[in-house]
Amino acid sequence: MRIETIRAYRVVQPFVGGAYNMSKGRSADAFDSLIVGMTSNTGLTGWGEMAPLGNFYSAAFPAGTRAGVPEIAPHLIGHDPRGLASIGRLMDTVFKGHPYIKSALDMACWDLLGKATGLPVCVLMGGRFGESIRLYRAISQQAPDEMAKKVAQYHEQGYTRFQLKVGGDPDTDIERIGAGPAMLRPTARLVADANTGWTQH
Repeated sequence: MRIETIRAYRVVQPFVGGAYNMSKGRSADAFDSLIVGMTSNTGLTGWGEMAPLGNFYSAAFPAGTRAGVPEIAPHLIGHDPRGLASIGRLMDTVFKGHPYIKSALDMACWDLLGKATGLPVCVLMGGRFGESIRLYRAISQQAPDEMAKKVAQYHEQGYTRFQLKVGGDPDTDIERIGAGPAMLRPTARLVADANTGWTQH
């Protein structure tokens, strides 16, 4: 198997619940994603995605992904996508650092390996860790009553793990944290994430 073509597509995915707000006034209203389609000489296509949360959340940003993938992709043409370690070393050789840019290409190789072997990627990576997963939801920073309503709404949809975005005024944050648990069944869990908006004190 050899990589024949690599195509990249920009896909802006708006958040269903509106803007995603966190501490220090940081906000995003969509994932500005890059979707990679990697086609082999066997006709199979593997898909990968890189979707950073704006420019402020981690050391990754959408425009960097769009600029970096075309720099790396030509070097992968003709190589076997199933040789994941070799592909990784090659990407590191031709493009130093910036692992977030390489992630969509790596994911597409894993997808091709799974399709070529007829095995789910989770099996290729060591096996399933269960037959089901708990649904998790981050709750964007808003007024305490609005956040509590969203916790209740998502809880009814089957979510059992919640992350409240706090990191603003301390008194308001206390209200945000206090309002959520009243909406939850005992098996649910709620955590608060200040995203560096709190001092140690």
